[in-house]
This record gives sequence, structure tokens and C-alpha cells, in this order.
Amino acid sequence: MTYYQFDTIIIGAGLGGLVAGATLTKKGHRVLLLEQHYVAGGCATTFKRKDYIMEVGLHEMDGLYEKDIKKDIFEYLEIDKNINLIKVPEVFRLKSEKLDFTLPHGKKASYDKLVSYFPNEAKNIQRFLTFMDNILTELPQFPLEKWKQTITLPIMPLKFPNIVRASRKSLGAWLDYYFKDEDLKLLLQANLLYYHDDPYSMSMIYFAAAQTSYINGGGYFIKGGSQKLSDYLVSIINNNGGQVVLGKTVKEVIIEEGKAKGVLYHDKYQNSSENRVYAENIISNAAIPVLEKMLPNKEALKINQKVGHLKPSCSLLSIYIGFKGDIKQYGSVNYSTFFSHKEVETLKDVHKNYQGDWTKRNFVFVDYSQIDAGLAPKGKSFGVICCADYIQDWESLSSDAYKAKKEEVASIFIQRLDQKFPGIKNEIEHYEVATSKTIRSYINSPNGTPYGYAQIKGQSGRNRTPLKSPIPNLYFAGSWSFPGGGFTGAIISGYLCATQIQDQPNVVSKDQNEPSLDTENKVTLIEKKLIAEDTVELSFTKPVSFQYNAGQYLILDLLTPKYTNLDISHRPLSIVSHPSEENIRLAMRYSDSSFKKSIKEMDLNTVCKIYGPIGSFSTQNATKGISFIVAGIGITPILPLLKELENQHYSNPVYLFYSNKNEVSTAYHHELQEVQLENFHYVPVFTETEERISAITLFSHLQQWDNFQYYIVGNSSFNKGMKEMLLSNPSINNEDILVDDFG
Repeated sequence: MTYYQFDTIIIGAGLGGLVAGATLTKKGHRVLLLEQHYVAGGCATTFKRKDYIMEVGLHEMDGLYEKDIKKDIFEYLEIDKNINLIKVPEVFRLKSEKLDFTLPHGKKASYDKLVSYFPNEAKNIQRFLTFMDNILTELPQFPLEKWKQTITLPIMPLKFPNIVRASRKSLGAWLDYYFKDEDLKLLLQANLLYYHDDPYSMSMIYFAAAQTSYINGGGYFIKGGSQKLSDYLVSIINNNGGQVVLGKTVKEVIIEEGKAKGVLYHDKYQNSSENRVYAENIISNAAIPVLEKMLPNKEALKINQKVGHLKPSCSLLSIYIGFKGDIKQYGSVNYSTFFSHKEVETLKDVHKNYQGDWTKRNFVFVDYSQIDAGLAPKGKSFGVICCADYIQDWESLSSDAYKAKKEEVASIFIQRLDQKFPGIKNEIEHYEVATSKTIRSYINSPNGTPYGYAQIKGQSGRNRTPLKSPIPNLYFAGSWSFPGGGFTGAIISGYLCATQIQDQPNVVSKDQNEPSLDTENKVTLIEKKLIAEDTVELSFTKPVSFQYNAGQYLILDLLTPKYTNLDISHRPLSIVSHPSEENIRLAMRYSDSSFKKSIKEMDLNTVCKIYGPIGSFSTQNATKGISFIVAGIGITPILPLLKELENQHYSNPVYLFYSNKNEVSTAYHHELQEVQLENFHYVPVFTETEERISAITLFSHLQQWDNFQYYIVGNSSFNKGMKEMLLSNPSINNEDILVDDFG
């Protein structure tokens, strides 16, 4: 007899998994949610760069009015009371060679504005908007289960006339049916990339539901970023008897007697033993093609027979930009502006353009400073350039070629943005590029798509992957299942999935107290000391299972940060301690960020979490002399590497060029003077009174450049400058240069 430890186990903490978990725990189910990343949320997350909270995925979320099922979900989970939702000013602006049009919220307002520009199409504009509205009206009553759809089939044209009618043609075909004006057609689908990349294969049902919700209900952004929503859903699960455990990879779904009974998982970062847990129900929020690999052959084949022929959607390329000033002065006056290239003259040009040259590819610029988004300090701005992307453009590139191409593409789009808003690129303080390859690495999604299966005719509506899998007790939730991708699709999917199983009797006794599975990565602060001006070293207890190599880093997550404004709760930090030490030591410079302020006021015995180790910065392959070129707090991974070289009795010369403003600000200055390593040479460079590290500095000590391997650690501009300087010397090979960029 199987001993059930949980009522439901959920694989993956995207919005679908989180909403399913939150809904079930509110119904009294004992839930375990396992997520491979150290952050919950999937694409509903944020990250911190300099002064900016960078929103990963959310441009705007549709609806939240009486016809939107999310409204009921938000009320049930009390999201509306705990998350600050800000309505954006308009649906979107489209700017092309022929048209500059801003679509307002509201059915009447949008109709009036459209008719004022296209008076000859007035009758069909009304018909098209009504058609879309009717589709959305019918959807909540449409049966989810295949058997209900089958028995309802004879009366579907009577009960769901607009859904049945819409299912016969693609969006592009319906636009051609209603309208003759190509500019109007292009306008009405300007934000197509929120759903798909081809109007002539786009499901009219899915487009109509989402687009009508945007027009009639408006668009909303979550103040502070979508991570706020993900974190709130985590809190619902944890506060209602469930467990959300991060950094855990599910290896296998346990099948017994033909039914899903549990999962086998392990720590993503550690070589720890595998854990086996059981539940009455398993919900997969993972991509369905990824789930297949977790199943025995027989069950994997059952899944593949249902979905193996389905096509994944396109991906997105995003350039996240922090601006040091207010960019309204450069003419950015709309929240989201879609720029259409002059070569896109008809609806038939759209798909080709999305796959075309970067210099011509249509893109959207989302200017979050048009609302009180909570992503940038006062006086600064945050925005995102976004366009269609495809994994085949990136996956065959080497690491260096990949980075170079990202920079090339970023330069193209930033220049194009500057042409639209002259002078705006001069305000850029920091930018970061995410491709389909980036998305794939973080959320483990095939092809790097955030949308799951493409919303095409044969994969949408009643043809969408159902919430119940062919394997008993195994369910799907998220963008790969019904109703589809995007924030709204994932949220609805998670909720509907939970309703499929929430009325089943609980199998776990409420008196049964299972120990927390989320304890092995908890650490306690045991010492905090200043090691240089505004520089602190933190010592934590080391979990028994935590193993790492010199030069690696970890993620430090503050469970109870005192300050949270314009910040996130975690940071990547290089490990200062050597693996042989009893405790884990980390170091950082203080700053005005909420994270650093929380660290400054953190008391001893405070419990935090760590995830890792991560990274491959190492001297294991060193065969020549070693030249460390370091700036500031970049010294942290160097100390354990020096200790490792000392333990190995490394005999080749080792130089450390260490740049700081002055001696007072130099972390571990005295410790470095006492390193017991043969042929070690410490060269501190104090830029307050000396020249910065240059080729002259290095040559005066090294002389034979090609006899060394170079290890660079600092901020991005320091790393880039040092690498370029080294590569300008023909006697230095690229393979002899290693830059620590946190993995």
C-alpha cells in the first residue's frame, strides 16, 4: 500500500503551478511544489541590475472586468487585496510609415477612434469587435472535458455559435473577410506577438478572447514587477500547510499500477541523494515535452501520441534597459509602442518580417516610466525592447560568438530606438539582453518559448492539450495545456486544473506531520565583520550536504529582509572560504540598495537560504603562470583559489594585480600579503594615487606575456576593458583568458 505524504505534488513553479497550488491549499489540500530554479515564477519574475528592477516577462495583463475569469480567480485568492495592479494608459500605439494610431481602452472609445481613422470600414469594425466580444462571452460555458465536448457536439453551433464560427478560420482569414484596408488589418493585430507570430495561423478564438479583454477591460501591470505576484502565491501555499521547495529537479514521475503516484527528485546544485515522495495527484507545470522524459517508456509514449505532433510557439528577444533620466523628454509618451517597418505593407508580410533581418524586424518598446511601475528610482526610467525570436538563430553559436551576437543585436535595436526617439540612447545606464536561449536555460522550455504550444487552429480551443493527461492522477497546468500561454492563459490553466481535483477527498491526515523538505539549504549567520571600508564579511553555518569548489559562487536569499524597496531578496555572491573550511564566508560592499541595507542591519543567528554552488571559474586547468587581474570586491573568488594553489604546491609564478581606490578600501589587503604560496607576487594598485592597471603595469612584472594564463574579475566594464587590452597583444591567445562573469 502506497503511503501518501501529500495530497498533490506540483512540478514547476510557473504561474500555472503556483495558482494551482494556491487554489488547492486554500481548499485544504496538502501540497508540495518542487521548482528547479532558485526563484519561483517562471517568466513572472524580476531581476536586479544597478538601480533597476528588471521585469522579465510582463508587459501588461488583460482584463480584470466582469467577463474575465481572472477577476474571480483574483478575488478567490485575494490577489486583488495584496497585489497593487496599475492600469496602463491605453491598449497600445502603432507607429508605421503610414499610420500613427493609439488604441484606447473601452469598446466604444476604441470603436469611435477606429472609425475616425477608417470611416469606410465603420460597419465592419462594429461587426468585428462584436464578434470578438461574443466569443469571449461564450468561452466560460464551453466544456473543458473531452467527453462533454463530444456529447455537446451536435448542439455546439446553437449553444456556442461564435466559437464554432471562429474555429473555421484563422485570425488573418477573418481580418481579410471583414476588411479591405491593409493598414486597418495591421493595426488590429499590432500586438500579435503577445500570442503568436503569424496572423494566418493564429487561432481566432484565442486572439479574440485576449484582445477583447484588453480593449474592454484594459491592461494592467503589477507594481514592483510580476515577482510580487509569484511571491504572493508562494506565501499562500506555505501559509496554508503546503511547501514550496526551490532548487530541486524532478528526475522521474513514479508510476505504479499504471497510475502516477509520486516523484523522484534531487537537488539541482548538489550531488545529494535522490528523494522519493508520494501523492494522490501529480500536476505538471513543466513543459509537456520535458515531462515526457520523466516518465517510463510506456507512459511517455501515451503522452507523445497525444502531443508529439504539436508545434511549439515562437520565442521572444528582450533588451532590458535602465535609463539614467526621464525619457519622456525624448518623445516617449506611450506605455507600449509597436514599431512596424515600412516593408510590412500587408498582413501577409507580418510573419516573414518576424523571422527577418534584425534591422527590419518589427518590435515593441514598453516604457514602464509612463506609470508608477516601481521598477526605477525617481528621476530614472526602465524600458524594454521586445521582438520575435527563434532558437535556431542562437543554439549553434560558441559562447563568445553568442555574446558577440547579443551585443550586435542590442546595438541594432538601440540605434533603431534612437531613430524613433532621438537622443534616448544617451540616457542608457545599463542594458541586458535575453534571447530564446536565455529563456530555455531558465525555465527549461523547448525552443525557449514562453508560450508553450503555438496558438494555431489545430492546437487551440477544444484542440488544446487537456488538463487531464492520459495517465491516471497526472494533470497538466500552464502554458502548454488549456487554454494556452501568456500570463492570463497560465493563471486560468492553473486554477481550472485545481478545480479538476479539488473536490476529491483528502488522502493525507491533517494530524500527520511531515517534516519540512526545505531545510537542507538553510544557513545561520554566525559572524559579521568589516574587512575594509564599507565592506563586510559574513560567516554562515555550512550545511552538511553543501559541497563546492574554490572559485564558485552561490545565491544568498534573505528570508526576512528588513528593506525591500526597489530590490529583490537574493544576490549571487562568490564564496570567500575554501571548501575545507568549517563555515561559509561571503563578502560584499555596502551600498544604499535595500538588500545591502538589510544585510547591514541583519542580526546574528538570522536564518537565510543558499542555492548552489554555481559557476566554473577555476584554476584546475592552469598549466602556465597565473595572472589574476582583479578590481574591488572581485577579490572574493581569488582567496579560495590561492588557497587551492597553495595546497597543490603550484610551482609556476602567480601574480595578483588588485585594483582599489586606496588601501583603506582594499578588502583582504593584509591577508594577501601573507599568502604562503611559492612564487606568489601581490601587486596592489591604488588608483587614488597611481595609474590604473594597464598593459605597462602587467608587462613591467610579467615580461613574457605568453607564459601566463589570465583570470579577470571585476565589474562588466573592467572585465571588458581588461580582456580587450590583453587580446590586443598578439602573443596572448583567447583561450588563455578566463573572465568570472558568474557562470
